[in-house]
Amino acid sequence: MSKERSIPKIEPKLVGQHNYAQWILSIEQTLSSYEHEEETLWEIVMGEVKDPDSEAKEKSADTKVKQWRRDNNFAILTMKQNCESEAVDVIGLARTANKAYLELQAKYEGKTISTLEALLINVIKTSYDDRTQTIEEHISDFDKKWSFMRSTLGGGIPDDLREFGKILVDLSKNNQAKGTFPLTTLPAYYNSLVANIQLKSGLTYGDITTHLKTYVPGRQKGRRKTTEDRTKENPIVLKGKEAKPDNVKHCDYCIGKGWKGLNHTESECFTKKREKKKAKKARAEEEENSDTEEPTINMIRIGKTAAA
Repeated sequence: MSKERSIPKIEPKLVGQHNYAQWILSIEQTLSSYEHEEETLWEIVMGEVKDPDSEAKEKSADTKVKQWRRDNNFAILTMKQNCESEAVDVIGLARTANKAYLELQAKYEGKTISTLEALLINVIKTSYDDRTQTIEEHISDFDKKWSFMRSTLGGGIPDDLREFGKILVDLSKNNQAKGTFPLTTLPAYYNSLVANIQLKSGLTYGDITTHLKTYVPGRQKGRRKTTEDRTKENPIVLKGKEAKPDNVKHCDYCIGKGWKGLNHTESECFTKKREKKKAKKARAEEEENSDTEEPTINMIRIGKTAAA
């Protein structure tokens, strides 16, 4: 039997067009905190998780249908009970949370300059806290916010906001721009990693997120060794829930350079040994040059003295 949930209260309630942008972001953040199988209730609102086939005969399927309907009703009630009377009337007799959302969207969304600003601010203010999130969770959160901005802008822009709206629409469709934003969400600790990624031209959003998923966990591992204020209650998250067991050798030296560093340890690292030899050779050559340079100067001085 599922645990009974109380309807969360959101202040201020939805009054109309002027506070819709902030209200819907609050609804998104609230319903995203409630799980539905492997997704959240917000995915039900967005229509990404639909009602399973109620005619399926398997018991597990019937259970999924019942759970979906419970969560769908909870989402509708959350929206209704956090609306003033006019907005409740807009929702009307909608039987799904997605239908309720679409009715409100058609009535209030994308109508004012503050709405458009809120969409962009919602993306820009995204930040990555590597103590509470894996990089996979962070990228998923960013994806949802970007998709929300794009779908909202796709609903149409009023004529008086067309110039500003067009800039945002073009931005939301630009894959290169989308790839740039996640790099700005990382803490300063990852600046060298960001710089290395930015040096590579022609990267798509998929390329950039793949780089982050590959290299950020290694950087977190290095940070974990040096961060003083880390505690058992507040650890740095290293991997997602579905990460494979870490039975592969890793080289911290290579990872620190921004490479994968797989299948060998730091003590076995050929690259480290090679660079160490190069550094030693360079020092030896420098010392040799300094040794030969001094007699040459002395010889010049002796020559000058003899000439004098």
